[in-house]
Amino acid sequence: MSQTIKVLSFDLDDTLWPCSPTILRAEDMLYQWLAENVPAITESYDIYQLRDKRRLLFNDYPELAYDLTKLRVKSFELLAEEFVLSDDWIKPAFEIFYEARQQVTLFEDVKPVLDELMKEFRLVSLTNGNADTVKTGVDHWFDFALNSASVGKLKSEPDIYQQVQKMTNIDAQQMVHIGDDPVHDVSGAKSAGIAAIWLNREQKPWVLDGCEPDAVITSLHELPDLLKKSYGFFS
Repeated sequence: MSQTIKVLSFDLDDTLWPCSPTILRAEDMLYQWLAENVPAITESYDIYQLRDKRRLLFNDYPELAYDLTKLRVKSFELLAEEFVLSDDWIKPAFEIFYEARQQVTLFEDVKPVLDELMKEFRLVSLTNGNADTVKTGVDHWFDFALNSASVGKLKSEPDIYQQVQKMTNIDAQQMVHIGDDPVHDVSGAKSAGIAAIWLNREQKPWVLDGCEPDAVITSLHELPDLLKKSYGFFS
């Protein structure tokens, strides 16, 4: 590992907060809103069926895989067509989901660690999702935020990491990415020549062939010491 790290990039969902309970809660609120405002949909589909229908859209619209906002809106548009509905409910329905999706509960290690790291590094956030760093309350830690929709590629590809390099005027060797997903975080970062630290909170076995993280941590609390040992900071 290099001794000249200037930028740390962080994934958001399941790295800074648990994703599944956040999304499930937002979908529950959306379903309740649909039941009150577009009952034709909820009278035909329960929440699990709607979730399955949306997931199938990844196969039908692979070009939207990197833009979860457009994918969810597309699911609404198709429901409007199926039930011969006007589309005036689509925007407010998405807003219900979107605002609820931003109501996150940070892991306990996030605040103390990012408070410390932001003193030594430029921090950026990278996500495939549609979490908003301002609405989720994490924006003050980051110099800027990028998502796959704005770049046009998923984090499993090198493009978003290369964009960070351009925006910060650094080389790949001056950046480290931290995230929970072996494909979208570790493999993606390494495809751009960037060191990747796997945040493995649940201590899962590594199963991705042909790629290994540069380091593994089970809590962000381990990150400052790892950076100190590997890069000479915080001395």
